[in-house]
Amino acid sequence: MLYLSKTDFKEFLICQKCLWLKKKRPEDYVEGEFSAFLKKLIKDGYEVEECFQQTFSGGFSNIGSRKELIEKTKELIIQQKTIFQATFETEEGLFAKIDVLEFDKKSKKWNLYEVKSGSSIKTDLFHNHIKDIAFQKIVLEKSGIEVGKNFIVHLSKDYIKNGDLDLKQLFVLNEVSDKIADIKEETEIEIQKALDSFKIDDVDLKGCGCIYRSHGQRCDCFNLFNPQVPEYSTAHIFKGKKLETLVNDNIFDVKDVPEDFEATKIQRIKIDLQKTGIPQINQETVRETLSELVYPIYFLDYETFGKPIPFLDGYKTNQQLVFQYSLHILGKDGKLQHFEYLADNLENATRDLVKSMKSQIGPVGSVVVWYESFEKGRNKELMKLHPEFKDFLEDVNSRVFDLMKVFKKDYLHPDFKGSASIKKVLPVLVPELSYKELEVQNGTMAIEAWGKTMFDDVSEDEKAKIRKDLLKYCELDTLAMVEILRKLKS
Repeated sequence: MLYLSKTDFKEFLICQKCLWLKKKRPEDYVEGEFSAFLKKLIKDGYEVEECFQQTFSGGFSNIGSRKELIEKTKELIIQQKTIFQATFETEEGLFAKIDVLEFDKKSKKWNLYEVKSGSSIKTDLFHNHIKDIAFQKIVLEKSGIEVGKNFIVHLSKDYIKNGDLDLKQLFVLNEVSDKIADIKEETEIEIQKALDSFKIDDVDLKGCGCIYRSHGQRCDCFNLFNPQVPEYSTAHIFKGKKLETLVNDNIFDVKDVPEDFEATKIQRIKIDLQKTGIPQINQETVRETLSELVYPIYFLDYETFGKPIPFLDGYKTNQQLVFQYSLHILGKDGKLQHFEYLADNLENATRDLVKSMKSQIGPVGSVVVWYESFEKGRNKELMKLHPEFKDFLEDVNSRVFDLMKVFKKDYLHPDFKGSASIKKVLPVLVPELSYKELEVQNGTMAIEAWGKTMFDDVSEDEKAKIRKDLLKYCELDTLAMVEILRKLKS
């Protein structure tokens, strides 16, 4: 028998055809890009659940195989115990694991808790927390459980760690029973449709409804269902009614957008880039922008690590710890120097980092970054953590020059595919530099790697290798900015 889990139901709401393929023809199903970042989110979610469980006395952690989980849940229900990971299967084919199921002795009903690692309730297409808990409640009721109150639990965005965790202040409990009641009938209909789809023996794999959505709103199997849509398509530029019109006219390639099609100035520039294949460079404006730079030029890049629950005093929930920087210094004579810092402990990581940076960044000179809100934001957080460095960090922020802005409006290239990411710009302007040969190739991999050295049981040899890989990656980030600037100036 095919079962519908909460995860399956979420996928059904995104694309019915994609879920059908996953369940009925798994050999043809295209697994989504299960990145290290997504794996980290899942791991973080488990840590938040385990922390929230500590707010209940006498709770029972339900562990074991699927069959064991279901049987043990039945026993604990009879005993009226608070259950972590209560597990249910229904005759209709529904399956659910409940984060926390608590028996209310006053109402003689069971309270349901759905725990999230974020700091708010989301209701978008990919993260509809109300639909999540509504699904759980429906499964419980079909399993003969009388549900009382329904809570979505998330972390407080205002909580700052100071000593031992204050769990009452850390978590926010939102009773959403009324909101569930508003969508329960609709959710039951959707659940039945999902179950009915499992009875269908074959479907046409040509096309799916996601073709009318913007690029970031597509199902995992989109490319399989819609092979006619290029990697960079009209869905990267348009959305809503405009995208719908283009799709209905079978226009997917940006080059095929008609000249008289209604588009904003920015959209038309993106279209013309692809049609002509010629970069659009406002040389005079670029020169004026670069003339603002003051030597020596400091090229700065941070790497950060974070967990939903703060693990150091002074940190808020989901706040990032800056554990590494790379700094290239370019003199007016063309001389280039490189400095770096990589924390080897948690307690003194940021204090030593700022202290090191202060010894290398002088009082005069532009500080070049890529996407200034990130570095500036981290500096503001560092000021609060280490007020003795406030003047220095404020001065650094006042001298920040965001090199990415040049590629947002004054230097556009068709091969950037509408992006100003350094990962898109570098291969075009400086193809001899590449991240592909590195062990650590992006920020997500850096987070995972450094976290392993701090929290996992790894050998000293492995730690040394990870540190070497991290230093190479971060160094390339700032060297890339150096060479991109040189290319612009030439």
